[in-house]
Parts: sequence; C-alpha cells; structure tokens
Amino acid sequence: MTKDPITFLLQFIAWLMLIAVLSATWAGVKYPNGRTKPYIDTFTKVHPRCLNRLFIDLRYEGEINLELCHTEFRNEPIEVSEVETLMGNSRLLEVSTTRIDTKGQPWTTIYRMQNREQTGPFLITLFHKFPDGVVLSSIGGVSYDPASKQLKAHFMNGGNDRCHGGQIEILGMVERNVIAVSQATTPFGLINPVGKLIEEKEKTVHATFPDWKPDEAVSNSPERCVGRLIGTFEPMTEKAELTAIAVNFNALLLSATSQLEACISDAIVRADIDPAANDGDFSIFSPESWNEVLYQVHMRCGSDHAFHPINSGI
Repeated sequence: MTKDPITFLLQFIAWLMLIAVLSATWAGVKYPNGRTKPYIDTFTKVHPRCLNRLFIDLRYEGEINLELCHTEFRNEPIEVSEVETLMGNSRLLEVSTTRIDTKGQPWTTIYRMQNREQTGPFLITLFHKFPDGVVLSSIGGVSYDPASKQLKAHFMNGGNDRCHGGQIEILGMVERNVIAVSQATTPFGLINPVGKLIEEKEKTVHATFPDWKPDEAVSNSPERCVGRLIGTFEPMTEKAELTAIAVNFNALLLSATSQLEACISDAIVRADIDPAANDGDFSIFSPESWNEVLYQVHMRCGSDHAFHPINSGI
C-alpha cells in the first residue's frame, strides 16, 4: 500500500529532526560548559564533584571510574575558564561547579591545573567555597588512565582557609617528588613566616615576634592577604621549606588598621634592603634578606623582647 505523499514527507522530516537532535547531543553542544553528553573522554573538563569524591569520600578508597562519575553529575553544569597565576605568567585551566543545598545555600567546588590533556600523574589545586565565604584550598596529586577510565588519588595536603595556608599555587616541580609552591599570607604570616607554608603547624615555636599575637596585635584575618610565601613541599613526607617571601607593598600599607600595624607596614616598605626580584605587584626577598627587613621592623616597632631571626627556623 502506497503512503500518502504528505504523510511520507512529514515522517521523513520527523526522522531528520530526531537524527539532528541525537547528533547534536552526541557532539556535545550542551554539557559540560554547554554540553549534554554525560561523559567526555578527556580529562580537562572532568567534573569538580568527581575530584571532590575522589579525595574526600573514603568509600571510594581514592579511585573512581571517571565515566560513571561524569554520568552521575551530568545534570550539574560546570564552568570552564582560564585564569592567570598570581605569580609568574602562567595560565591555568579552572573548572568550577556550584550546587544549592536544601536551604538555598551555595557550595562551590573548583580545581585548577595546567591547561592541557592529562594522562599519568599530575598536580591540581582543589578549592571548596562555603556559604559563609570561607575558602579551603589544597594541593593534590592524581593520575588518569584513559584505557580503564580510572582516576586515582595519590595525595592531598592543605585544606586551610584563604590566608591560613590558602590560595595555594603550584609553581612547578623542582625535582622528583618535590613541588615548588606559593600561597597567600596575612600580615601576621609575613612577620612570622616559619611553619605557615602549606599547613599552619599549631606547635610551631619559631615566631619572629612571639609577643605580637595574631588577631590581637597584628591581623591574621583570612581576608587580609598582603603577600605570598614561596617554598618547596614534599608530599610524601609532608615536609615544607620556606625559600622566599613575597610582599605586596601597596596592599600591606592599605591593610594597616592599628598604630602597630601602620608602624610595621611603614618599616617594611622603608627598609633599605633590596628585594632579590620583582614579580608584578610582589617584591620577593630571600629568607636572609627578609630577616634583615624584620630586624629593622623590630628596631622601629618592637618591644624590649629579643628579636628571633627567621633563619633559626628554616
């Protein structure tokens, strides 16, 4: 029986539309970052919640199937962008996602990495932003096997608030298993830098100015980032070594809210010690040079207590 020409034409158009929709979906025009395809075969757009699960959820024992994880989070859109590092001139891939809880509060997960496809072991920085504004950041090592679609965690360190060990950036690998890093620091961290890299150690006793208490005499507020600590970190031993101190003079001067802080800021800026290098807004000092800077701070602003060289703790 011959079909009516009009009916045949309508059916033909319907089939064409269905094929077009399926092709567009599979080609990836909606997810993520505008794609509907629930899984992509490259790492550079892995869902941040998959990394969160990999490192945080102990049920998975540090290993997940990337395809299954992507499928589970296919309805949670991600944003992909490039960001510049705070130091140096590198550009990093940043991938973020935000979920809204039952109370309407936003919880954001972000990761940054080198902007290239990754296989084998590589480094990331992972950020968690909470509804109250607190941002926890960590440095992690992962590996990806495209053949098995498996993502594996190797280590995760950090997890502190912004300037309390936060805003960590990976500068590169110094040698095998030794990572060069920098992180934001507060005014208190600048004058007491030992023990603040990667993780603030509560039992650190190498305070340059032990009589100046954080958040009492000198600010240690997470919102007050005025410089960066630079050093190396061995994730297997969790050993960190401070190798340089970078200070933003303008931010430091503007941050002062008390007479003591104003004295400290002015003394640092006016110290007759030349930085070893400059990087954008940052003046970078070696630990030895920074020790001389802090000695001048002590002479102008300190008490009768002895000055403790930061070298003794490095």
